[in-house]
Amino acid sequence: MLLVVIYYSVVIAISLYITLFLLMLIGVFLYMLLCESEKAVCKSNARLDGKIALVTGGNQGIGLETARELAARGARVIIACRGAEKAAEAIQDIVATTGNKQVEYMPLDLSRFSSIRQFAADFNNTYDRLDILVNNAGCSGVKPRYTEDGINLVMQVNYFGPFLLTKLLTGKLIASKPSRIIIVSSILHFVGKINVDTLDKLFGRAYAGLFYDYNNSKLCGVLWTKALAKKLPEGISVNCVHPGLVRTNLFRRLPMLYLAVFYTVCWLLKCKTPKEGAQTVLHLCLSEEVQHVRGKYFMECREAKHTRLADDEDFVERVWNKSVEVIS
Repeated sequence: MLLVVIYYSVVIAISLYITLFLLMLIGVFLYMLLCESEKAVCKSNARLDGKIALVTGGNQGIGLETARELAARGARVIIACRGAEKAAEAIQDIVATTGNKQVEYMPLDLSRFSSIRQFAADFNNTYDRLDILVNNAGCSGVKPRYTEDGINLVMQVNYFGPFLLTKLLTGKLIASKPSRIIIVSSILHFVGKINVDTLDKLFGRAYAGLFYDYNNSKLCGVLWTKALAKKLPEGISVNCVHPGLVRTNLFRRLPMLYLAVFYTVCWLLKCKTPKEGAQTVLHLCLSEEVQHVRGKYFMECREAKHTRLADDEDFVERVWNKSVEVIS
């Protein structure tokens, strides 16, 4: 009897893997056919000597490649993340590949408002300007839970944390005009569905709920971009970006079955490397043509259509007001 149970359990597991694999393969193939048939490259030759750039999550993935290229252009780059050891490795790598020794680490934990406030205070006391702010850090694949601030973890790391950080650094961005804010969103914002009144709460406690949290956080990023474009003074470029389907470890905490399917599909379809995924982020950091562009959503180094929800000014304002309430 035990052998029969084991046999059918294995068969079910294999069948589930195959089903997930095929569904994801079809979905990713259609996405790449429609959205990433061409992997765009940032063509700007701009230099950043004398400029200061802050990249959250700059110790790995897209953030690391963004920080590397900004350093290569002569910027003083601040890498903001949690892990000092991994940040030190990233800085050593960047200095070795660019020759720019002006790469620094500052501790930042977006899941704790106290850490964000301390970071902002330290930054504002240390630096006299901020030319480029890249809100790149994010998380997914973690078990649904609340932070010490009583907020949905994924929503806080991906949205409320960057929202507070940007608010606290706005003075430096204004003083450094022309300056830029780049918000890393995702094409998954199209399937986000938020309730403004429960914006900071968990959607659900299962992994299915977690995916909704991620999508919703990226939708909030697009709405936040729209709101900032209206509220910030002229001279501050603020836009959001879908970097593409990139082979990073963002989803490393997913259940093993999901993770195996994801990496298998990425390998088969040759999804983007982190360097390729950073190109549209860099386009928004560097290109002169977007210096005066505000409130837009970009893919493959060009403006793209976003969800219609972002065109509803009343809805955008309600989300903004709720967000201010949450971080207060």
